[in-house]
Amino acid sequence: MPETLATPDDLELAVSGLSGILGAMLLPTIGAWLRLLSQWLESGYAALGRNPRISGRWVLFALLSSVALLFVLFCLGRSTTELREVRVEAPVVAQIFVGMTVGLTISAAYLVAWVTFRRDLARRRQLLR
Repeated sequence: MPETLATPDDLELAVSGLSGILGAMLLPTIGAWLRLLSQWLESGYAALGRNPRISGRWVLFALLSSVALLFVLFCLGRSTTELREVRVEAPVVAQIFVGMTVGLTISAAYLVAWVTFRRDLARRRQLLR
């Protein structure tokens, strides 16, 4: 296996950054698959009116976000392996945990802000009617 060109400090930053990206992508990916599951479950229970279908846009979003999540996970695995080769007993678990926590926190804050914005927009539309 060829030697790595990155320094150990660069690899530590890569592990932290990739785990943060992974944490930030985790909630939207899970949300997309849950939305598809709810659309699939609702399509079987058509009440009065037309039968709701599964949205192709959400299928595409769920698939693309899953592929991107797997790519980031693969890159994270490669960078942790290279870091362990350069530094024996490198503490990568703590870096991954901190990075994923930061990414999940940022993603959750973004989702809360987005939901609040949509509710406020719907409320303003109701007031304008």
